[in-house]
Amino acid sequence: MSRMRHLLVMGSTACLAFLSGCSSGPRDEQGVEFGRTLQGLGDSSRLSKAEWTTYLSDERYVQELTKPDVRIRLNMADPAQYRFARSRLKLAGKTAENSPYLFEAIEQRRRDHVAKGYTAGHAAEDERGAATPSGIREIHSLETSSSGDYTPEPNDGRATAISTYPGGSYYTYTDTSFSDASGFPLGDLAWVEHFDSGKNVAVNAQGDLSRTSIKRYRVSTYKAEDTKDGFTDSFQFTEFGSEVSAAGNSQERPMLTGLTVQAPKDLVLNDGVISVCLNRTWTGDCDYNLTDIGYAVRLPLKGQVSVSSNHIFDEATINRYKNETLAGESGDRYGFLKLILTNDGGGCDLTDSNVRQARMSQFWSRVSLSANKKTFYWDLTDAYSAFFDDDCRQVQAEVKFTAKIILPLVEPTADSKPYQSSVSLSTAMPDSRFDYTFPKITVTNSCLAAGTQIELAEGAATPIESVKIGDKVNHPERPALTVMDTAVGVETVPMVRIRSESGHSLLMTEMHPIQVMARGMVQARFLKQGDVVMTRKGPSKLVEVRREPFAGKVYNVKVGSDAEKLALGADQTTVYANGFLVGDGQIQQKYETLAMTQKDGNVLAKLPRKWHRDYVLAAKRR
Repeated sequence: MSRMRHLLVMGSTACLAFLSGCSSGPRDEQGVEFGRTLQGLGDSSRLSKAEWTTYLSDERYVQELTKPDVRIRLNMADPAQYRFARSRLKLAGKTAENSPYLFEAIEQRRRDHVAKGYTAGHAAEDERGAATPSGIREIHSLETSSSGDYTPEPNDGRATAISTYPGGSYYTYTDTSFSDASGFPLGDLAWVEHFDSGKNVAVNAQGDLSRTSIKRYRVSTYKAEDTKDGFTDSFQFTEFGSEVSAAGNSQERPMLTGLTVQAPKDLVLNDGVISVCLNRTWTGDCDYNLTDIGYAVRLPLKGQVSVSSNHIFDEATINRYKNETLAGESGDRYGFLKLILTNDGGGCDLTDSNVRQARMSQFWSRVSLSANKKTFYWDLTDAYSAFFDDDCRQVQAEVKFTAKIILPLVEPTADSKPYQSSVSLSTAMPDSRFDYTFPKITVTNSCLAAGTQIELAEGAATPIESVKIGDKVNHPERPALTVMDTAVGVETVPMVRIRSESGHSLLMTEMHPIQVMARGMVQARFLKQGDVVMTRKGPSKLVEVRREPFAGKVYNVKVGSDAEKLALGADQTTVYANGFLVGDGQIQQKYETLAMTQKDGNVLAKLPRKWHRDYVLAAKRR
């Protein structure tokens, strides 16, 4: 294996100063800032020959405690599992000296497991409910595990491990490794660690398949994580390729071709963004309208892939998957569809709309083959769109929609053995090579109550529900701005009612922006009595700010043509609503995104003190 390499992400000049010899004592820790992410490749020379042999043996032992595609928590009271975790971290260059709290947390976990009476030969109890079927939950999965069946590069093994935790984590370490079914490594261990993050973690490994004659492959991932709920870990592996794992197997790998995805797509504006509307529907830019589904998230998934080698899709196995998932069987061995909340952390699996359980029956019930069994189709559209738990129905600047589609194949000969392949479809992430990449997917909301009076260019006012695309509205800096889009929908949480000393009153959703004299554009949820806001007649103090349920329709507009916006400054696509100067849907989306993605640059100020030393020492690692 090659020497370990590392990469600092989101770096800064402070990092450069630190690496050149800044002190790492407690008094200097607050000055250290190298970002939140460190990643790299493992180095087998960090283990002695005896340790390496033991590590491979321990890895086989851990895998024997579970099944492929079933995630477990390691039992640290078991010497082999405890040793495996420490060796895995040591391969990544982590030791008790340079990661003191990480190893202290593992030691405490070992003491806890001993105190609980855990014995060797089984995994630990799942304190976090790794098998919890629905709702927003922790995810740690193998998003990609491929023998390169859809890539032009020969011997191109690829693997991606993903992790997310609701609300994020103080610390997340995740890795992935690629080997053949005997455990022989086909590439370097790849690892990543995040401080003050953990909402959208991915690590990518490569495997050189020419290193082995075995056509059965194995990818594994280990994670150690600390959150507000405590410290834990997890392990998972998957196997794919030929069912025959002995050396000398002559079965060739299949070659996939013609991967086509018809949904989800950027349907309306061709702006490179898939817009999902939860409770409001934009007339001009709403690729998928969920306003009639008040409790869940549904997204379509439709596509096909063909095989060009001497293989066909294995209809018998496909029918078995259909029957097993309909009977209630679940797990990543059937593939998966996941929705990850990248701004808030956590995610949801594909669920059954009747029993609310994570299962792929939706998918396998909508699979079909061509007559010659050379093309595999999936069609989860319209009433059969992918259904995710209602807990994931949240406004997000970006969600990650990811699908791992298992493809059972077989050579049409009497003695041929099945071969499992897959394709991975997902939204774009840096350094990830999916077989297909969706455009960015965003989920938005914001509106004013029906009846709100919008001032038009000629000075008259009209209810917001009567405003149409092409209308001209009054603007404080320009003669008029053109209405480019309108939205209508409902609001499920209490709205914000404001009243100014000048007598104006307005009811708006909590995310709607309004111009505050001392603070600029402010979302309604952050308004307070005494704020001075801008009105048609000038500044006016708010004398009332309260929450108020609203059962009627809510509306919004986007204003300003491209030509008109060239003459405007920042945050000037505004309208007068009941006399208040408020932002339109474009300003709302800007501040909604900022609120969800902004991070305090001082990581140490947000990290618990126990992680400070690990963070400081992380920058010194070689």
